[in-house]
Amino acid sequence: MGCYWPQIQAKHAQDLATYGTSVYNGGAASILCSFPNPDQTNQGYLFFQEWMVDAFIGIVIWACLDPANPFVAPTSVPYTIGFAYTAMILGFAANTISTNLARDLGTRIVAAIFFGSEAFSFDNGYSWISILVNVPATIFATGYYELLLRDSLQKIAVGHGQHEDGEEGLVRHLTRVETANQTEQGFMNSTLNRKKDESTV
Repeated sequence: MGCYWPQIQAKHAQDLATYGTSVYNGGAASILCSFPNPDQTNQGYLFFQEWMVDAFIGIVIWACLDPANPFVAPTSVPYTIGFAYTAMILGFAANTISTNLARDLGTRIVAAIFFGSEAFSFDNGYSWISILVNVPATIFATGYYELLLRDSLQKIAVGHGQHEDGEEGLVRHLTRVETANQTEQGFMNSTLNRKKDESTV
């Protein structure tokens, strides 16, 4: 704010002369936080859009935290989460999204200090959608991932294994998984041994 204060003040004065306020999408206050477009008057749509974006990001983050997820290595987690954010921003930022309480609330308070309390009351209180929706959406995403997407082998490992065919089905399932792991390990060992033999020749 300090570095660009003269330009912000000039923009603020221009907004007041033209529109009577700086609190709108494209106004001086929108430098700090999001405001809906003039044609976005349906708050249900804004709520659903914010919910969907936040839930998607939450599912991706939870998938990255899942130690049983074979598709994400620890070194690729920042890129995976970054790509998820990028996809949501490119797809929905033009329609107004926040994605983060911490990113919106603090800047909205600063906007209210410099440009008035309309930063919170604009568009019938849209600010509460951008500030609060990500919390229940992320809780929903966590529950959805844990209940429907998480690998069952993690539950089996802590002694909560269940199979529709009982113990016999569970043993069959684990045997198949163990056999696949042993086959992969055997292939890796044979490859390493072959490379050692070649290096000694």
